[in-house]
Amino acid sequence: MESANANRTRGSIIKVPDATPGILFANGQQQYFTLERVWKSPTAPAVNQNVDVEFDATGALTAITVVDQQQSSQFNKERLNQLGGVAQEQGKQAAHLAKQGVGALAARMGALPLGAAVLLWIAWFFFPAAAMSGGMVGSISFTFWGLLGLDFNNPASAMGGGSDHGLFAMIGLIAIVAPFVAPFIRTPWSRYLNAAPIAYILIGWIAIYMNENKAFGELGKMMGGSPFSFSWGLYVLVIVALVLAAGALKKPAA
Repeated sequence: MESANANRTRGSIIKVPDATPGILFANGQQQYFTLERVWKSPTAPAVNQNVDVEFDATGALTAITVVDQQQSSQFNKERLNQLGGVAQEQGKQAAHLAKQGVGALAARMGALPLGAAVLLWIAWFFFPAAAMSGGMVGSISFTFWGLLGLDFNNPASAMGGGSDHGLFAMIGLIAIVAPFVAPFIRTPWSRYLNAAPIAYILIGWIAIYMNENKAFGELGKMMGGSPFSFSWGLYVLVIVALVLAAGALKKPAA
């Protein structure tokens, strides 16, 4: 009796027996079974049915018994509660670690520079930095990140929002990461990393303006104006980048 209890476990039927053996999941693995000799319940097996499974000392399947409906419901409820408790605990730990990380970063950078740096990232990838009139098909807007991959001489690239993000665009990513890195570099010059975004934005704006003017300069004269125009997202980028650049003017702490 003790041996039987020691080798009993809870399982779930995956496949009922037909022309081929049935399959149940127990002890973390699949077990094959037939109704002969091992099926101990008067009701027929069904998929997703909870069962008690018994094994002998050699690990062979000896008995399968359908779990009482009330017991099965209680078992499922306990399992869901356990999973919910684990998920809740993991969520609390993740939130605590995130709070600690943000708090430590804010303590290093300062609340205002941290907020500006986060807004810079959002504006970089999501705010409309420019738009181009497409005539009868309407206008197309571009984020600053999209502009960095835009080839004005390639209509397909312009319609797709830019896709050729080469070395220059990658340098831009380094520039917007720099303010997060600056507080962790213990050298006097590290504060100048806060000015990296505004420096890159100004260089990027000049490059974009020159390429746009080269592509649409003659067309703009014919149409009475260029179809390309900068949008409010670019001005947000400049403002938050200037806020970050103010950190480069601060003298390092002794």
